Amino acid sequence: MVELVLWRGGLERDGVRRAALVTGPGGTAELTAAGDAEDEPVAPLGDHVYEPDGAVIRARLIGDVARATGTHPLGPGIAYLTGDGFAASPFLTAFAVDAVLPFDPRRIRAELRARGIGRLEIKKRGVDLDPAAFRRGLALRGDEEAVLVVTRTADRRVALLCHR
Repeated sequence: MVELVLWRGGLERDGVRRAALVTGPGGTAELTAAGDAEDEPVAPLGDHVYEPDGAVIRARLIGDVARATGTHPLGPGIAYLTGDGFAASPFLTAFAVDAVLPFDPRRIRAELRARGIGRLEIKKRGVDLDPAAFRRGLALRGDEEAVLVVTRTADRRVALLCHR
């Protein structure tokens, strides 16, 4: 991801001060704005969690993506969005929430073992956590795979067991 591009000498676009450009297998998508997007209010956890593309986060356009997709921030200052039902957007990666766990390594380890999860992708925002060290402590075994999102909501730290 390119962090910043400054367009000058006639290459700038009128009224565009912020832009996020995402390219991928589905093509190219661009989101532009005259300035930083105002954030949406924090909402309770829905059945999906969304990770905005890094370009959207860096361009400070999370609020615009949230409004366009009917989602809301999961916690104050946290760059994860949430909502009920699947919201398709080239600017978001979706994770369906299978279980909401307290951020307690013993409870998380027990849940992962009960589900036979041996491959785990760990994502985190707003918590002090070394994913590699945390994964070692989980002693994963099994043939299933999952995504663990460790973050803060409006009132607590949680571990969200999800799948893509």
